Amino acid sequence: MPTPPLPARINPWQLAAEDGRLTGDLALDNLPRLMAIVNQAGGVVSIDLAAGKDAQGLPFIVGRLQTEVELTCQRCLGPLQWPLDVAVRLALVHAEAEADRLPDDYEPLLAPADGAMAVADLVEDELLLALPQIPRHADQRECEAHGYGAPDPAFIAEQRRPFKLLASLLPDSKRSS
Repeated sequence: MPTPPLPARINPWQLAAEDGRLTGDLALDNLPRLMAIVNQAGGVVSIDLAAGKDAQGLPFIVGRLQTEVELTCQRCLGPLQWPLDVAVRLALVHAEAEADRLPDDYEPLLAPADGAMAVADLVEDELLLALPQIPRHADQRECEAHGYGAPDPAFIAEQRRPFKLLASLLPDSKRSS
């Protein structure tokens, strides 16, 4: 049985009240802020989110987002495939003051009272938060395959003497003192 398409907009409060579920694929091309960071023109994010109310009566959205994006390694500037498997655990709040009172296992989702929220915005926010600040290959040998070489030890030793050139400008009498 084919998966029904994801709705463009949801009311998260209503989704939680009805114990709703969001399951399907969303094209990465629909996430412009993410696409501005990654080095690819296509792909999809697999979405599996469930909503409801917990034992304390807190409305929540939990689940997983999975995709793979191509980033630029900041060490060698080569392509870097980065799998994203994001665990989503959000509690719905009306105001920021409510966020301070949430249990530690939830992240707040400031949801508008009228309920109009784009699914793409929710997914994009979670994926952006999961990206590394400084992406780089875990194994430096992968960087070497893209032409990155470790610095020459002689160069490193030379770099540790930043005032060597200034010392040569001093008169000989001051250097010996």
